[in-house]
Amino acid sequence: MGIILMLVEIFTVAMQRNVCEKAFDRKAVGTAPQVTAWIAFYIISNVLTYFFEFPAWLNMVIFLTAFFAVLSWLYEGSIKIKLVLVVFLYLIGMLSEVIACFIGILCGIDILHMVQNTEVMLMYTILSKLVWFVEVKIALLFLKKNKNMVIKSTDWLEVFIVPVSSIFIVMAMFVPLTDMYIWMKLIASVLILIINLFAFYNYNELQEKALYQAERQFLTQQVENYATQLQEMSKTWQQAREYRHDMKQKYLLIESYLNQNEYEKIRNLYQQNVEVLTEDEYISKTGNISFDTIVNYKAAVAKKNNIMVRLNTVIPYDMKLDDVDLYSLLGNMFDNAMEATQKVEADEREIKLTAKISGNNLYLEMENPYAGNLRKQGKNYLTTKENRKEHGLGLRIVESIVKRHNGQMLIDDKNNYFKVKVLLYDIGE
Repeated sequence: MGIILMLVEIFTVAMQRNVCEKAFDRKAVGTAPQVTAWIAFYIISNVLTYFFEFPAWLNMVIFLTAFFAVLSWLYEGSIKIKLVLVVFLYLIGMLSEVIACFIGILCGIDILHMVQNTEVMLMYTILSKLVWFVEVKIALLFLKKNKNMVIKSTDWLEVFIVPVSSIFIVMAMFVPLTDMYIWMKLIASVLILIINLFAFYNYNELQEKALYQAERQFLTQQVENYATQLQEMSKTWQQAREYRHDMKQKYLLIESYLNQNEYEKIRNLYQQNVEVLTEDEYISKTGNISFDTIVNYKAAVAKKNNIMVRLNTVIPYDMKLDDVDLYSLLGNMFDNAMEATQKVEADEREIKLTAKISGNNLYLEMENPYAGNLRKQGKNYLTTKENRKEHGLGLRIVESIVKRHNGQMLIDDKNNYFKVKVLLYDIGE
């Protein structure tokens, strides 16, 4: 039996080394020190515990200390990440023993009361190592090497609390409901509550990440839109340069027409020049480049969808509002308005934007008609697009920006007109 157990433990150490190789970059040490370190770890964590009957808590301390020493000697990486890996491997080892015990009970073998039976203990050991092997292989699928990874304190705490609590809860299931063990049941109940709190915390984190990803996707699109707008502006500037270059020749031609009393030709030439000057005229001309760029681009998109955009804007060129927030704010408001307006009758397709600075505060109001019923979940408006995964992310992004600036947002949907009013404080100079 001893030889079989030694072979099983050698296999275990080999798997532990495999995990370390996957998780960390190796230090510049030779083959001999590596072999020596792992042999020493094998002797300390396995051979000593077989020859000496140490308490369970002492065996745990010996394993954790020896494993952490090997990681510190052979591998690069932060202390926190190494601690996480050491504790994780120990905990899944404990969990594999609990699972092996359950499997034995399901097979009709009461392992807890047959600890003196050599064959049963050998079977139990091998079974628990097989379960541990499966757990490690699953963990390796998700493990990514990142020596610069930074773990937040809450996540670092969760890595320890959740698995430790889970094992304690499973162990508490074995003890009878008596006065002697009632404290164990109570602690298990509290740990279940803590695990649920962590689950709720992670749910909120996932919501924040989804919103962040939606903003990133929108901003990526806006960068492409901004590049398109710059190309259009460059085209206009090129036309203006060509027009100025050609002015001298036109003046000479006009002088010739005047000398010949060719007034009709002068009128035609004038009309051609006016058409050139008014071609591709932008509707937003506040002087604030970022504001004008996003509004003009969205107005051009609206025009292609037969939607009229009307502006009432008085915006300074030097607002303190960050361009990213401005693009997200106006872009999402326009997108939501255009989505709704496309579904009304052609003669009603109109979007009205009011943008003004009052003192140091920015006031925005977007108004558009809509048809049918709006989809709402509580106070939240949901998307009417076919892709239900979006779930009104546009308005949620607007709301998050408003909260970031300690502003206010009001929504009114009466009489089939949808109005979004936004007030941001301390935006003007």
